[in-house]
Amino acid sequence: MSISFAQCLHQPYHLSHASIDKVGTLHHHHSHQHMPIVSMSQTPTLSKDLRVTKPGIRPLIDILKSCERSGSLKQANSIHGYVLKSGFGDRDLLVFLNHAAHVYSKCNDYDAARRVFDEMLHRNVFSWTVMIVASNEHGYYHYGVELFCSMLDQGFLPDGFSFSAVLQSCVGLDSIELGEMVHAQIVVRGYLMHTVVTTSLLNMYAKLGESENSVKVFNIMTEPNVVSWNAMISGFNSNGLHLQAFDCFINMIEAGVTPDNLTFLSVSKAVGQLGDINKCHEVHRHASTWELDCNTSVGTALIDMYGKCGFMSDARVLFDSKFTCCLVNTPWNAMITGYSQSGSHLEALELFTRMCQNDIKPDVYSFCCVFNSIAALKCPKSLKETHGMALKCGFDAMQTSASNALADAYAKCESLEAGEKVFNRTEEKDIVAWTTMVTAYCQYSEWGKALAIFSQMRNEGFVPNHFTLSSVITACGGLSLLEYGQQIHGITCKSSLDTETCIESALIDMYAKCGNLMGAKKIFERICNPDTVSWTAIISTYAQHGLAKDALELFKKMEQSDAKVNTITLLCILFACSHGGMVEQGLKIFHQMEETYGVVPETEHYACIVDLLGRVGRLDDAVEFINNMPIEPNEMIWQTLLGACRIHGNTKLGESAAKKILSTRPEYPSTYVLLSNTYIESGLYEDGVSLRDMMKERGIRKEPGCSWISIRGEIHKFYAGDQQHPQKDKVYTMLEALTSNIRSMHYDPEFLFTF
Repeated sequence: MSISFAQCLHQPYHLSHASIDKVGTLHHHHSHQHMPIVSMSQTPTLSKDLRVTKPGIRPLIDILKSCERSGSLKQANSIHGYVLKSGFGDRDLLVFLNHAAHVYSKCNDYDAARRVFDEMLHRNVFSWTVMIVASNEHGYYHYGVELFCSMLDQGFLPDGFSFSAVLQSCVGLDSIELGEMVHAQIVVRGYLMHTVVTTSLLNMYAKLGESENSVKVFNIMTEPNVVSWNAMISGFNSNGLHLQAFDCFINMIEAGVTPDNLTFLSVSKAVGQLGDINKCHEVHRHASTWELDCNTSVGTALIDMYGKCGFMSDARVLFDSKFTCCLVNTPWNAMITGYSQSGSHLEALELFTRMCQNDIKPDVYSFCCVFNSIAALKCPKSLKETHGMALKCGFDAMQTSASNALADAYAKCESLEAGEKVFNRTEEKDIVAWTTMVTAYCQYSEWGKALAIFSQMRNEGFVPNHFTLSSVITACGGLSLLEYGQQIHGITCKSSLDTETCIESALIDMYAKCGNLMGAKKIFERICNPDTVSWTAIISTYAQHGLAKDALELFKKMEQSDAKVNTITLLCILFACSHGGMVEQGLKIFHQMEETYGVVPETEHYACIVDLLGRVGRLDDAVEFINNMPIEPNEMIWQTLLGACRIHGNTKLGESAAKKILSTRPEYPSTYVLLSNTYIESGLYEDGVSLRDMMKERGIRKEPGCSWISIRGEIHKFYAGDQQHPQKDKVYTMLEALTSNIRSMHYDPEFLFTF
């Protein structure tokens, strides 16, 4: 039973292997008004020389080709009109019209090309091929297949170029079934040994994820050329088979085929994913052998390869030896990107500055990388300067990618308002732009705004990805909105995103913060092979709930798994030990950090140990620990000690810790509050009041306490002493009633010194 391509196109692509010898007649579905491309009476005026002496068709075709290069539709129309009224013979006219259709397509006027084709009185196989190629170039892949079938119906025999063109149509339609049917036709017509066709065939299989079939086709070839080898390497790459791509490159060299620029572009990409320095050096060596490493495209690919593997010193050697005088920005961008991605942000900014000093104009990609590095370094001044430079370079209406990077950078440089302005001015927002703002609001604990902008995003028709949903789940946890968090959990399941690592860890954290320990535990237990992030999330969950022993048990299991303990994991387990009073276990883990886990303690880890000792009253040990620290204690360390002094009523040591903090941050309200509470709880009432008066005199105010509830999807916030809420009278009436009930239970809350 034969199946026509027309039928295939109107059915889901579940086709059997069938011969296409007997394809049915197709009907074109691209409607056109049948009218001449130009009216004879409206033919634009040609030069006097052309009107005086009628030239042959070849010079006119050459002029037509020049129209393609210049993109001049007007001149193409002029030549076309002249030929139509000049009485050329059928053969010459056919040749010209084939070229005309091609030129119109290249000048982005597909309809004109199609009308030329439809008006042809005579066609040859080249005519059909031109239109199949044109259809592919403009994304009309189904028309490409229909044209191929019509060509067969009308008795034209396809050549190698026709087959290559229709194979590209199959790729565009993402239809392996149609591709296999064309493959069958290639075999029947005897084109399997045609290099151009075979290369297109293996390329089709590779792009449609059928690497095994592309290998089979390749193995049939008697003398594959560089294009065929390149197609194989690229095909392996596109299917994530990077080692096979590298091996294919080596086989190509051993077969005596000379690689070209495209070869090195593909194999560099593969090795960049493998992260193998020896393979990097081998690819680089071969590029040097053929003197291609000095080519800008190849050199950029090699630099990018080294950068993705983390070998920036090798990348720098290549850059310094070949491209410091290069006036094209791509090698510079590759170096800046490599530095930025490897965490060498100062080097990235230094190279960017040098590039600008050399009068090499940065592009959008340059600014994206630099914005990311500035964000990592948290340099608001540099960010404003670079933003200004971008505006001076003509990026007033920057591309979405640069706007996203800029908004993210402002948020990370503690300028959320500036980030909001950039976002609001971005005309064509994509999912990355929305996700950037959701994440930024979460970073500033503006959970309500994060959920509001997420709702706006969905109302505008954007589909959230796993990064968006991860941040939204985090916002739900921040607001303890269990029901809404469960709804988002449902969205992740329906979208098949619930197994993404960032989603799993966010769900564990959300359920934990909403008090649903069992929910967090269920999420973790369904993960087949928990990674570092998942283990850390569940350990943090048990630590937050005061289940220090359970957290330690999980930590031991993590050590026995393939997951690697990192700095965050250790911070969570030290937190658990601190809040569980497990001093010796906490000290043991801390002292093993570098030797056992390869993690250098950071300020947060030291603060955990101060808290660990301080909570159990070992204040002298805490002070000794601080004095012996290899890093300079900051306000976090002294604030932790001050908190311990409040618990144990040590006003003298508390004063000392407070002075350390206020010497560098005299405006820090929490220090005054903690010390004031230390005085009051130790019976030094007047000192506590005096400190409060000092705060008022200095204009220092603690951010008022805040609570919130969610009613019908809307977040309602309540602040201490709030007089702005529209229902404040009802709120305070209810508060007085609750206070009265509390006192009737013989509990008298102390409100006097609440900050």
